[in-house]
Amino acid sequence: MQKVSCDYHLMFWIGGVFLAPILFFFDFRQLDGIYLTQSHLIVGRDFLNVWTGGQLVLSDSLNILYDYQRYMEWQSLRFGPLDAYNYSYPPSSLFLAAPFGTLPYIAALMLWTILGAVFFYWAARPYMPQNLAPIFALLTPAALVNIWMGHYGFVIGGLWLLLFSSIERYPVRSGVLAGLLTLKPHLGLLIAAVMLYRRMTLSIAVALLVTVTLVVASGWAFGFDLWTQWIFDTSALQARIMNAPGEKFYYLMMPSTYIALRNNPHMLAAIGQIIMAVAALVLMWKARNAKPKELAFVAASATALISPYIFNYDLTVASLGFVIFLYGKWGSLQVWEKHILWLAFASPLFVMAFNLLAPISLLAGLYVQTRHIEEGRGVRLSIL
Repeated sequence: MQKVSCDYHLMFWIGGVFLAPILFFFDFRQLDGIYLTQSHLIVGRDFLNVWTGGQLVLSDSLNILYDYQRYMEWQSLRFGPLDAYNYSYPPSSLFLAAPFGTLPYIAALMLWTILGAVFFYWAARPYMPQNLAPIFALLTPAALVNIWMGHYGFVIGGLWLLLFSSIERYPVRSGVLAGLLTLKPHLGLLIAAVMLYRRMTLSIAVALLVTVTLVVASGWAFGFDLWTQWIFDTSALQARIMNAPGEKFYYLMMPSTYIALRNNPHMLAAIGQIIMAVAALVLMWKARNAKPKELAFVAASATALISPYIFNYDLTVASLGFVIFLYGKWGSLQVWEKHILWLAFASPLFVMAFNLLAPISLLAGLYVQTRHIEEGRGVRLSIL
């Protein structure tokens, strides 16, 4: 493993994250108490949804959780007029949200951020190359956006990394982690594919058991009607969000091909998304026998390209993966490959400047990753 010079290391990181301080400074300048006056949001931004979910559990008001209008009215009564918020997570997420609802908002936000960062740091440590200090896992573009947005990026990312580090030796743990990742089910499609291809029978069974248990437990605790509302009402709302007319700020945070081409005819945007997804699946198939610790990042990169509904704070693993490939394989990479990996690493922030740059750079980065994959000696696990 070739050492990266200190000067290059500094230039590389500053170049990749230089937009992040602008986001925090923008919020600081408009801050009035906990209110963001220009954005009509609350500091911590999307964490308000987590806290609101917890509050609704404690006040036995879950009948408004997936009611778009009444949900916003509840928040407005407590914080004043706000831009649109909605609770898009499955009812099982309320087990996580409820404890944070017991705390004042700022205390809950600080605890959420600290615990999430510690969890992701701990999960990422075994993946970090010797020439990259583990603390940098919390300083990638996606990680910084996740802190700014107060989102689930560290939670989902940490579970993802733990899952792939468990695949070879701990089938039950892998299944439990896969089940917990249904917190954001649309991000776990390739996890199911990996488990099926590697014939992880026990892990699949455990994942299904955990998923069913979460559904039943949350239905018993919060009401099964919430699942019906989430499946139908929230999916319809997300479709409207993706196709809302005009220039929405959240579009700047969505690195999907469909969103990048949204101002073109709908069919063109859909075809572009399909082409990108097929390309990602082809590259994923090429890397299907990779060692799990490399496959973790290939799968994360491919997931980012396949899903039309994805945000830059969802890329905590993908962004980290590009920089780990860069530093870990520094001596074997060509100059153009280093540049591509850097661009893919920075894409969670660069998407906010130019939408189409994100999916293109993610695909190029995935291509470089698959060029340098170390296969796990072609072995597929057969647990049972």
